Amino acid sequence: MLILAAVAVVSVLTGLWVSHWWQQRERSAQLLPADLEATVLPEGRALTPFALVDHNNAAFALERLQGKWSFMFFGYVNCPDVCPLALSVLAGTYKELARTPGGLADTQFVFVSVDPDRDTPDQLREYVGYFNPEFVGVTGSADEIDKLTGQLGILYGFEDKVPGVENYLVNHSAQIILVDPQGRFRAVFSPPHDSASIGASFVKIRQHYGS
Repeated sequence: MLILAAVAVVSVLTGLWVSHWWQQRERSAQLLPADLEATVLPEGRALTPFALVDHNNAAFALERLQGKWSFMFFGYVNCPDVCPLALSVLAGTYKELARTPGGLADTQFVFVSVDPDRDTPDQLREYVGYFNPEFVGVTGSADEIDKLTGQLGILYGFEDKVPGVENYLVNHSAQIILVDPQGRFRAVFSPPHDSASIGASFVKIRQHYGS
């Protein structure tokens, strides 16, 4: 009888916990502002480790995405259109946030190359610096890049790439990714992008999650 009673108590407590968790999950989703220009993952998706380098040849691992909100875009230096446009939008978002009290606090902007054969750290430093000297360029081995892109739903592929030929295109996703200070995939901004809308949505997302 005691065992049955204990099992019953545990079952009740488990049921209460599950009910509370589900209510909190629904509440989190329901309270999100309705006018966000982003797709938000209410629970966030925890990222797993990867090992890249920034444009100063310093290690850029998962820890560099923790403690800050990170805007991330994936592309390549020789991109003729999508990347310059997206980075220009992010440069505009940076300016929008700079006009907001605390808007840039614990916030970074990261450009990750999906073309490591051509994009060296030095080239990335020059490239991202053209849009904003505070932006961070990141590269690394194809395997490590894929560890990150796979977690964020970023797709890319090479067009007419053959050994010994430097002139080729890379088709890639055009989404801007937002990672929260806990290193979780938190939101995605899909094109067409607008600097002011991204900035305003980010402020609301950050306020909603309390960091």
